[in-house]
Amino acid sequence: MAEAIGVASGLLALGQFAFQSSIALYQTISSYQSHQQRVRDLAEEASALSGVLASLVETVQNTTDIDLSSLELPLRQCGKACQVFEQQIQKCSSRSTGSRASVRDWARLKYMGDDIDGFRRLLASYKLTISVALTDANLRRSAATSEAIEGYKELLDSARENLEDRLDTINEKMDAMLDKSVAGSTPNTSELMQIKEEKASTEKSLAICAQLSMHISQLQFATTPNPNAGGSANTGSIPEKITHEGLEECKTSLSRMATKLRAHEKLLFSRLTEKMKASTTSPDEAADIARLRDEWEATFESINILSKANTYFDNEASVIENHATGDAMQVMVATDEKTLHGTNRGLGWRSRQIGGRMDNETVRAISRDMVSVTIRNIANEELQPRQATPAAPGEIQRDNQYSGFSERYGEGFKLTSRK
Repeated sequence: MAEAIGVASGLLALGQFAFQSSIALYQTISSYQSHQQRVRDLAEEASALSGVLASLVETVQNTTDIDLSSLELPLRQCGKACQVFEQQIQKCSSRSTGSRASVRDWARLKYMGDDIDGFRRLLASYKLTISVALTDANLRRSAATSEAIEGYKELLDSARENLEDRLDTINEKMDAMLDKSVAGSTPNTSELMQIKEEKASTEKSLAICAQLSMHISQLQFATTPNPNAGGSANTGSIPEKITHEGLEECKTSLSRMATKLRAHEKLLFSRLTEKMKASTTSPDEAADIARLRDEWEATFESINILSKANTYFDNEASVIENHATGDAMQVMVATDEKTLHGTNRGLGWRSRQIGGRMDNETVRAISRDMVSVTIRNIANEELQPRQATPAAPGEIQRDNQYSGFSERYGEGFKLTSRK
């Protein structure tokens, strides 16, 4: 418990640091009242980031059963990036003249070689990562509809594309710096070339893993039986189950391989930056290399957050959305340890619903009871026309009076009067 409190307090401090840095950046950008669209876009992104960070800080302060420790590195780097870019703006504006302070040339602003559009995309990647982590934690502890799950998956896809683009940009910058270091012909040149080649080989292996995993997912989708198709539901169920389990084992094996390759890539990147820092004599270049390493590690951790969130909903959650009308029985239960998300929606007084977490025997027993009730109702309906007698006018009026009740609540039964 004490350890959990310590982690939460550390995360809260990092969240507040990133939040305050983003607010300061937004206020600095807004103070210049620039009419350039790209500057206004940057201010809006900084404002959106501060909003997400405010939600994070509030969540960490008010809850103790959510683990967001994976955000520590992205939060630290997010706060540092906001601080550095704010300093760049102030440094640039200090050379301006006139009664009103203004940035003379926004085009000169750079962060790790990126212009303000590139920095805006960096802020967007932090915003998406934090949003994914918050949404993932909230969905794990609360009910959600299939629409909410679908929206979350779209958020995951958007964040993944953003982070992959960011990682490609960082790798391109690293390659450019590496080429410059190698061209200098230092004692570390040979080792730098070896690390570069091994890094390229690792990236190629990761691409192969991703391609194979995507192909397996396509095969799984193609071999999934269509519930609307005719024929017996059990036809081919055993071969399909064997095929599905085999494909899942392949994906699991590929996932383990990719995890090892990413760990190796991280080690190579760290070795590469250390060697490059040792090869340069420029303090500015050494600072750029260190900052690039920090950004790469933060992006790497953000991708891990997305990967874990995606794995959770693939393997640890079931999404069920039942819609039915009339005499229907709806079942939405979890018989294993999976988290259950979904709803039962039934129209008609005879619709029956089962929901929650229970064992297989309980589900079977409840289902048998419901079927028995249905059979009795059908039998009663078949007997009623045979026993019917001509109704008197007063009875017809009473039938019309209570028809609304029977349509909504059922036949009911007569209460004995007290005398």
